[in-house]
Order: sequence, then structure tokens, then C-alpha cells
Amino acid sequence: MKSKIDPVPTERVAFASLISAAYASAGVALLFLVLDAARGNPLFTPSLLGSVVLLGEAPSAASPVRLDMVALYSLVHLGAFALLGTGAALLHARQSVLRSHPVLLAALLFAALGAGAAVVDSLLFPGLIGAIGTIPASAANALSSGIMTWLIHRSIAGEEGLAESPIAIRSRRPPPA
Repeated sequence: MKSKIDPVPTERVAFASLISAAYASAGVALLFLVLDAARGNPLFTPSLLGSVVLLGEAPSAASPVRLDMVALYSLVHLGAFALLGTGAALLHARQSVLRSHPVLLAALLFAALGAGAAVVDSLLFPGLIGAIGTIPASAANALSSGIMTWLIHRSIAGEEGLAESPIAIRSRRPPPA
């Protein structure tokens, strides 16, 4: 038996997708900035990822930090999170069980990120996760899953959702006449 759920306005789903992507991407970037700085090499991880993904370098051939690779990879990373956020927000909006139990969405996101990273590491860029570190990569996946879930849930299911808050940036259409 299907449970009836209230439809979610498209602009609320779009808002949830974009804000969750932006914050999750920023959270992961900040995590790796702190980890890299603690190791004495700030911005190493996004530079490495950019060099491997965009230039085809081997992960083991870590070059000095390249700010162009940091900037370009940051855009790629944000785009990937935007796609993931769109799927997660649509799923959350359409599945009552996820709206009632957002921890399930967090688990799905964490599993999807882990599986995606494993596929990318094994098929496209072998050794990439090893160069980053399994624990930091898993921590980044957990952090981004939590951030995305919280923001999507607050934006879509929360009575006082982010999309309705005064700090949200969205267009306000006048009521129909």
C-alpha cells in the first residue's frame, strides 16, 4: 500500500539540491584543507585530484600544489555534488519513508559516495583513494552525507524549512490576482 505524501514544489527541490551541494562541497574542501595543513601541505588533496582527474597524471606522481588544479577541481567537485544533491532531493521529496526517517537518506548517500569512489578508483583512476587515504576519504563521505541530508530534510520536510526562511535567496512571485 502506497502512503500518500504531499507534493513538494519544484523550486523547493531545486533549492535543496543546490544548497546541499554547495555546503557539502565546501565542507569536504574545508576538511581536506585542515587535514592537508596539518600534514604541512595545504591544498594538496584538491591539487592532486585535479591533476589526476583533469590532466590524467598518476596518483603516485604527486606534483607540487597547483592552484589552477585546485580551482578547476573545485568546480568539478561542486558539479558532482549538484548532481548527487538533485537525485537525493528528488528521492527525499518523493519517498515518505525518507521524509520520516532522514537517517536512511544519509545512509543511502554514504553508500552511494563510497560505491562511487570505489568504482572511480578501480576503473578510472587506480590508486587515487590510496593517495588520498581511505580514512580521510571515508570521513569526507560521511561529512558530506550528513550535511546534504540535513539541508535537504530541512529544505523539503521541515515545517520551517530553509527554503521558507528569510535568509534563503529565492524569487518571490506576487500572489495571483
